Amino acid sequence: MTYEHPPASQKASYQSNFAVIHFSRTYDEAFTLLVEARNYLSAHRSQRGKKQNSGEAIARCVEEMRMTTRLIRAMAWLLAVRAVEEGEIQWEEAVDVDNLMVDLRVCLEERNETYEFLSPGLVDLMHRAQALYMRTARMELQVAARCAN
Repeated sequence: MTYEHPPASQKASYQSNFAVIHFSRTYDEAFTLLVEARNYLSAHRSQRGKKQNSGEAIARCVEEMRMTTRLIRAMAWLLAVRAVEEGEIQWEEAVDVDNLMVDLRVCLEERNETYEFLSPGLVDLMHRAQALYMRTARMELQVAARCAN
């Protein structure tokens, strides 16, 4: 089963004092990673019900939710960028300076502990979700700074 989404526009029909950088590849990466995470979590749902150390179960759940939150926030930002590129909204509407991604502490937090009980697949997804989140948070911060001027 494939998951299609409309391609990013090739034009930007809005007034702005800075150039739009097309985020098509980042959007595609976010979309793919979101589907991958959903598939992983669905496939491993049955493992959560098995008898396991409650501390490990809680840590796994926290890390899964952190990964999911990162992906959702990154995707939301990239969808706002696409709306700007399509001329549906202005940059000022796309950026909420009171709710920037760099202010979301739970998503910025890096865990230095090694969770040996987490599967390598989940750890890989977690790292890629964090990298994507940090990249989109920097993009959002740059746009917010330009909109404030």
